[in-house]
Amino acid sequence: MISKKKIIAAGIIGNVIEYYDFALIGFLAVIIGNLFFPSSNHFLSLLGSFGAFAAGMIMRPVGAMIFGHIGDRVGRRSALMTSLVLMALPTFLIGCLPTYQQIGILAPITLVALRMIQGLSVGGEYASSIVYLVEQSSPNRQNLYGSFVSVGAKIGMALGSGLSGALFWYLGEDAIKDWGWRVPFLLSIIIAAAGFYLRRNLTDNYQPHEDKTIPLVAIFRDHKIVFLKFLLVASAIWMLYYTLFIYLPHWLQESAGLSKADAGNINTISIILGVIFIPMMAMVADKFGSIRIMKSSAISTVVFIIPIFYTMVHGGFYGALWATIVMTLLLCSFQAPIFSSVVHALKHHGHRASFSALILGSAAGIIGGITPALMTFMVEFTTNIYVPAYLIGLFSLLAWRVLGGIKN
Repeated sequence: MISKKKIIAAGIIGNVIEYYDFALIGFLAVIIGNLFFPSSNHFLSLLGSFGAFAAGMIMRPVGAMIFGHIGDRVGRRSALMTSLVLMALPTFLIGCLPTYQQIGILAPITLVALRMIQGLSVGGEYASSIVYLVEQSSPNRQNLYGSFVSVGAKIGMALGSGLSGALFWYLGEDAIKDWGWRVPFLLSIIIAAAGFYLRRNLTDNYQPHEDKTIPLVAIFRDHKIVFLKFLLVASAIWMLYYTLFIYLPHWLQESAGLSKADAGNINTISIILGVIFIPMMAMVADKFGSIRIMKSSAISTVVFIIPIFYTMVHGGFYGALWATIVMTLLLCSFQAPIFSSVVHALKHHGHRASFSALILGSAAGIIGGITPALMTFMVEFTTNIYVPAYLIGLFSLLAWRVLGGIKN
């Protein structure tokens, strides 16, 4: 009998790897942009780096369909083991890649290809681990168990961001640009080894349903409305998520005038606080209801998001820090209940993995994946530094409206 602690650790380890990599891409965006997408135009180089990030994210819906089907028709464990392999290897290989200066156009092509393989596996990993953990939990702790996946993601982001910051401090920017950027990618193999160790004896009590209907066909035939509702809510959450943890460090430097070190420190603090806030808000949702907490969070985001960005611009380091802390709390209260809610939106166990994977994979992959590039482009195009706040507020307002039509 595997202990609950080991079940949780095995469930979240894949997301640690996933978001460790995403944090590296975000933190090292400018350096990766210059090495793999060189251009005399800083904006185009940065856009290329965020474009590589988006390429991997856009593959998540495809991976969601593939691994969701495996999870429903074969078993949760099979999906979790396969996705772990396809996610860990590309992260390590990115650290081995020659740059544009060494092999020319093959460098960005290979980088994008590896990111796409990662995105494919992540599309199944995220939802498969959520469904597994929720189904393994007791009835009064389902939000808490589902939220542990996001805790794993933030641990991965904290590791990636913290290690990158430490390397900048220890090696210096010149060494990082030369060879040091490879180190955190190569070290991902240690997390991968821990993942294989934790999952090697993972048990799965799930039995595929006798109904042979393809899960995706059944979802769009019988559950289309509830699918679209949860997709919109999840999209609002992941736009906020990727703005806060991936795009904001760059925005704080360009629009709020903070140094790279200060922006990185704020980013690391927000990620660490996310590890604390997510399970806290999940426990609140277990007590008061998932939909009620998400509705409150959505409308609070609408009200406070513009003042938050204004404070970041005009409040200096400490103003930006406190505003980011408030933004982190809003995100965690919005995100913590979504996991269990999506899993339990369908009573049919045989469709849950596909349903959850496609919603979370599409929201994170399409909306979340293009968010850093979209925000970068819109600020440049409009010359309005508050555009990210407007977009987040609009999506949160739509989510609040949709949540009003979903039963708790």
